[in-house]
Amino acid sequence: MLETRNPEIIDRIPDRIVNRLEFLNERMLPAVLTPVAGESLQSLLTGHRESLSAIQRSYGAILLRGFDLSTPEDFRAAADLWFQSGVRDYVGGVSPRGQVMSGVYESTRFPAHLRIPQHNEMSYLPDPPRELAFFCEIEPQHGGETPLADSRTIYDLVPAEIRAVLEEGGISYHRYLNGRRMTLNHRNRHRIAQLHTSWMAAFSTDDPKTVEKACAESGSTVQWDKEEGAKINNILAAFRRHPDTGEMLWFNQIATFLSSPRSTGLLRWLLYQSAFPDPLMRPFHATLGDGRRITIPQLNEIHRAIDGATVRFRWQRGDLLLVDNFLVTHGRMPYRGNRRILVSIH
Repeated sequence: MLETRNPEIIDRIPDRIVNRLEFLNERMLPAVLTPVAGESLQSLLTGHRESLSAIQRSYGAILLRGFDLSTPEDFRAAADLWFQSGVRDYVGGVSPRGQVMSGVYESTRFPAHLRIPQHNEMSYLPDPPRELAFFCEIEPQHGGETPLADSRTIYDLVPAEIRAVLEEGGISYHRYLNGRRMTLNHRNRHRIAQLHTSWMAAFSTDDPKTVEKACAESGSTVQWDKEEGAKINNILAAFRRHPDTGEMLWFNQIATFLSSPRSTGLLRWLLYQSAFPDPLMRPFHATLGDGRRITIPQLNEIHRAIDGATVRFRWQRGDLLLVDNFLVTHGRMPYRGNRRILVSIH
């Protein structure tokens, strides 16, 4: 029997599928399937859906490698097959990204020389995506790996005293989305940081009332400033239970909403603090739910736990990675040269 946190789930999968599983590292993340003779991606996704879902619930992510997948159109068709109830629009997200076609997006336009910390996608919203699908259209040659980490392992590794603080207070998320009347000073900081996006892009609208309605529906508040920028705030629990298995999970975006000298390097951290002295004007910021600061020592322990749970794999062209967004965090390593990873969310 394969090692897993949920052996009872794996026990129900036919041997002809279980025996095909391969792993790229000792953490068994992701589980890997390659095609047998004559097998198409469509036949695998439709004919073995129950088994694939069970593997995903147990290991958190499945890498389908070597199948007939080469274009964004192929990827959209595969995402439709896997998600069944349809792909979800990336509305309300903080990361700048381009839309390739309906339901298919660039993974991010975050500067290539920076690492994207581990995160569960859109975990700053009460209704985050349940699943993610990634497709490697252009294989990165220099860096650009997508690190993965098991949310259960992160939860276990974060010191109990820090978990207690986060559980008591929850996380208050602050997002600042650019408006149409940015001052020259703000525009220059935005150009240097390359982290901001506008509320028009994030919510796919030019109507402030549409943003206010979307925020109200998600339990968020929005304030407008003189630059017509949107300050959005909401409070959520730092941990959630898995919708299917009930397992307790690390499920927040502290690591992406807050920086520290350990996570970004001292010089870059100092420059960021200097460029945005008001935390509520930063692209993203977080505090405890009652407004108390999350300290640098606490952040260091959190990053240490995340790093201890994180593994990397190198993309190959045509790879399809199916991720349970609750069970697995993802990030991105810095890279040089070409790289094009597409994503659909559900």
